[in-house]
Amino acid sequence: MKRLVHAVVGCGRVAPNHVDGFSVLPDVEVRWACDRDLTTAESLARAHGLPRVTTDVHEVLADPEVDSVSVATGHATHHGLVAAALEAGKHVLVEKPLALSAEDGAALTSLAERAGRVLSVVSQHRYDRVVTAVRDWIGAGLLGSLVSGVVSLQCGRDDAYYAGSDWRGTYAGEGGSALVNQGYHALDVTRWLTGGLAVVGAAAGHTAPRGGMETEDTLAALLRGPQGALVTYQVTVASSITWRTRVEIIGTGGSVLFDLDHPGTLHVADGNEELRAAAGELASAEVEQAPPGIGYYGISHRRQIADFAAAVRDGHTMIADDRAGLETLILLQDIYGAARHEVAAPALSALRS
Repeated sequence: MKRLVHAVVGCGRVAPNHVDGFSVLPDVEVRWACDRDLTTAESLARAHGLPRVTTDVHEVLADPEVDSVSVATGHATHHGLVAAALEAGKHVLVEKPLALSAEDGAALTSLAERAGRVLSVVSQHRYDRVVTAVRDWIGAGLLGSLVSGVVSLQCGRDDAYYAGSDWRGTYAGEGGSALVNQGYHALDVTRWLTGGLAVVGAAAGHTAPRGGMETEDTLAALLRGPQGALVTYQVTVASSITWRTRVEIIGTGGSVLFDLDHPGTLHVADGNEELRAAAGELASAEVEQAPPGIGYYGISHRRQIADFAAAVRDGHTMIADDRAGLETLILLQDIYGAARHEVAAPALSALRS
């Protein structure tokens, strides 16, 4: 089997998860640590034994032995870096979102197809064992027809998180905040489980901004699934709690409630004996050990990276391929559009007059 050579571009918060995921695979070498800040790149390389360090992404892309790259940089840089890597003949695993606009995202998926290269957007929670089990249960009809969903994420981001970054909390650099950054995975997982979501309405709040952020710190949306199920979705970064997700899917035959927090927990699975039996079998399975990295990133970067490396070798369609990333990006854009065109409700005092 040919050895795959990989490079990590962007050596910040999530980069250790990428290095770990590729390093545990057989016949894979993680060769490059690339970051615009040399100290940051050197720190990642030193911690994980990577042999080459650079601040110039073109040096990475000019290495003829590099097969693939991770792009783990600020949102606004994704389009340019992914395009450059694909044009250089590299396969690409990019952190979410695929791009800041659906138009740029569509251009990247077209470029990947023309180049014959694998392009995948990080959606690691699609690979969580709880999430994949729930998807199997829905597909097998254990929940009956989906009728409702309740999805929430509350987390806390302090002033320093935004003030210490030149892109977070800005429209130009992040494209939003609470939804596109922290809320992305809960939305993506729900869209995947329900078979797609359309926007009924949305509202965004700038209620407790941190560190001079100009973007939303809170957002709520009402979404509809393809068979009519209504999903309420909300996210805030203004909570006193570091990180907590809840995803509840309700069907005519059964309901499930789970979270995406590490290591992923199934809280409720009830409604019929077959569903309860399946949940019992899942609960009895051994819980995976946590990989290095931030705890609430979950435990499934390794699974997605293994799927990515296999797709590079055999060309199969990934669970989290570029089309999936584009579809979630389009949904994000639609939610933001609905929030911008929100019609203010009349004040309660006006209704009473």
